[in-house]
Amino acid sequence: MQRCRCRECGRTFSESQPLEDLRIPDDKAIQIVHLLTEGVGVRASGRPTGCDPHTVLAVLEIFGEKCAAFLDHRLCGLTVGSLQIDEKWSKVGVSRSRTTPDDQERGDFYTFLGLDPQTRLIVSHHTGKRDCENTDTFVADVASRIASRVQITKDGWASYPDTIRHHLLERLDYAVIQKNYDTPPAEIEASRRYSPAPFVGVTINVKAGAPRRDRICTSHIELANLSVRTFTGRFTRLCLGWSGKLANHGHAVAMFVAAHSFVKLHSTLGTTPAVAAGLADHPWTVTEFFWAVSEYRVT
Repeated sequence: MQRCRCRECGRTFSESQPLEDLRIPDDKAIQIVHLLTEGVGVRASGRPTGCDPHTVLAVLEIFGEKCAAFLDHRLCGLTVGSLQIDEKWSKVGVSRSRTTPDDQERGDFYTFLGLDPQTRLIVSHHTGKRDCENTDTFVADVASRIASRVQITKDGWASYPDTIRHHLLERLDYAVIQKNYDTPPAEIEASRRYSPAPFVGVTINVKAGAPRRDRICTSHIELANLSVRTFTGRFTRLCLGWSGKLANHGHAVAMFVAAHSFVKLHSTLGTTPAVAAGLADHPWTVTEFFWAVSEYRVT
């Protein structure tokens, strides 16, 4: 790759540098992005590509920031009939028991997702503590991306009703679906230690508007949660793949959401969510995805 030197400051640069100042061949960078979007860990991605783990982390950081800018630009003015919202737990750095209430960079974190069940498009995402402030930030982002009236289905997290009504009241149909489980026995055998209690039914409460009964469901967002845990190793439970830094965790989530929408075919749709939502005219290859995202500059 041809490199040039600036006559004023003396810094060197290349004519083609999709990942800012990271000096890595394009094919290596594309291969690393492909592995990371398939759920391969940082060290495991470095072995087949012949790259140091620090190089893989640099690709994750730069490309993840570009993915966030790309999603901010492409996912706006959406027409969404219904939306399912949920959040999933992950650990950053250390367990919650080893942190203090003032530690905002480590411990338990939740990734909020808003999914369109018709197109399987992840309309919005946000990672933070499971509190009112982060809930408000996430719902405000959802409201800024949707231009139509929307029906929202959510579980029983107490911070949502007031926040959702505040940001979307004039164009909102909102229902809460609460899953009910049987009381687990005091002594659970080892083979069922991590299994949920027996499911006995659901309770539906209408919070705003007149939601359609056939759209009150959270099954699609629960399936999306499974996809996140499958293709993002940082969410895998009882393993060593958790994030060491909150920033890298956010980059990995942004990369997953972008690849999920524009690259990965959905078995039910037969195409990508972006094509189903009219945001792309064909499913992208990883190479097309890499170059499209690389054009965005992080400010």
